[in-house]
Amino acid sequence: MAGFSQFTRERQYLSNVSPATLEWYKHSFKWLRTETPSQDELKDAVMRMREKGLKATGCNSAIRAINAYLKWSESPLKIPQLKEPQLILPTFTTVQVSRLVNWKPKTFYVVCICSCSYCSTLDAGLPRH
Repeated sequence: MAGFSQFTRERQYLSNVSPATLEWYKHSFKWLRTETPSQDELKDAVMRMREKGLKATGCNSAIRAINAYLKWSESPLKIPQLKEPQLILPTFTTVQVSRLVNWKPKTFYVVCICSCSYCSTLDAGLPRH
């Protein structure tokens, strides 16, 4: 597999990618059966990823690495990213925000701790748990 190894060597020494990135490439290239895949072989690789239980996010990670290799090898082929579900995190309702802002603690210590925590949560828009 001279193509894959040449790609990773160039990325390692010329682009100074991290060891974790090199492992990511190595793991992603395992889905390809050849160094010069056809469009059908690329589709087959994605279908095998999905059949093995990879979610769209995991497939897209491997697809990014494979596409980087395809571009480096000057191949005109490219694998399109899979559509990922858009998760909408729960937020505080107006009533919940009002209750938090109007809450009066009984001790000063609780005031400091809770006030910092609530203000950070409200200011940053952090999800509630």
